[in-house]
Formats: sequence, structure tokens, C-alpha cells
Amino acid sequence: MTVSTPGPLSLERFIVETNRAGTQTMPQGEFNELAQRLDLDDALVGAHVRFCDDHYARNLICRTAQFELLVLCWKPGQASTIHDHAGSLNVTRLYLGELTSRQFRRRDGGRGVSEVGGAASGELPHGPVELIDEQVIADSGAATVDRGEIHQLANESGSELITVHLYAPPLTDIVVYSRTEPQTEVLRLRYSLADDFA
Repeated sequence: MTVSTPGPLSLERFIVETNRAGTQTMPQGEFNELAQRLDLDDALVGAHVRFCDDHYARNLICRTAQFELLVLCWKPGQASTIHDHAGSLNVTRLYLGELTSRQFRRRDGGRGVSEVGGAASGELPHGPVELIDEQVIADSGAATVDRGEIHQLANESGSELITVHLYAPPLTDIVVYSRTEPQTEVLRLRYSLADDFA
């Protein structure tokens, strides 16, 4: 389904458009186009900027049945695991700083989990994985991750980094990979201390 409203989208309009289009089977290109149109004004993003000293911080802005929107804050040297998105699409937009984006593939040629809910319901893919591409993203650039792709994000710069992440459907699990070991693991994602006690 094609998005019908042209031009920039407020968060409210973005919610309407993703509900209209549905994201369960949306192609990566269509989600990328929609995500690039979301207006990331300073009031929306700035209210969710929080850094942590020992790991990058995941700060939730909005979550619906179709997508979720987060601000991730990275101090120099912080990086994500090597992971897939367990069937969710992803667009990461740069807000401040310089982002290193790495793409991986399994050494046996296979992909990561490409179906929503696949990490919980099926046999996990195995590693190890190998690096196939690395890019440094600056200015107002973006990185995308399609269903089944494996990647890692990092702040290799000497300055703070702020990125805005859109996942469709919302990201609840990731599958974590290793460059050396065949074992993988499912990691449930949390957004607050209350989630640790659920």
C-alpha cells in the first residue's frame, strides 16, 4: 500500500499513516520513505536525550502496534551487539554526531531471523558471522536494516552521538551473533527499570 499524504509528517500523522499502511508485510523501501518523512523536531527528540556511562541508552518516545520510535544516546566507544531484528524493519536516522554502521552475514551464507516472532517460535540461526560492509554516517544520513539482515552500530568518534530509531513492527527481541562462536541467543529488550521486574 502506498502512503497517501505527501510532505513531512508530524508524529501524529506518522501514526495515522503506519496504521493505514500496516507494517507486518511492508517492504523496507516503503518504510524507509515513510521514516525519512517523519519530522524530527528538537522538542520531540530533545525531551528524550539521556546518556548512560556504561552502555548506550535506549529512550522510548512512542510505541504502537505498527511501529516504535526511540532515541538512542551513545557516548564515545559505545556499541551495540551484532544482531538481527527478529523480523522487524529498521530505519536509523542520525540526529547528532557520527555513526558507524556495520553489516554482517553468517559464514554459512544464511540470514538472520526474517519473520516477525520468529526468534521466539522457531529454531535460531547460528553463527559465526563475518563483516561485509562498514560505513560512517554523518550529517542527516540514515542506515536501514531489512528483515533478516544482521548489523551493528557504534560510536567510534570522540563526541557524543544521538540517533533516532524506527522499528516496524515494534522490536521486542533481537538475536545476538558472534564473529567467532556458532551459538546465538535471543535477547529481550527493555525500556525501563520496571521491565526488569516483570
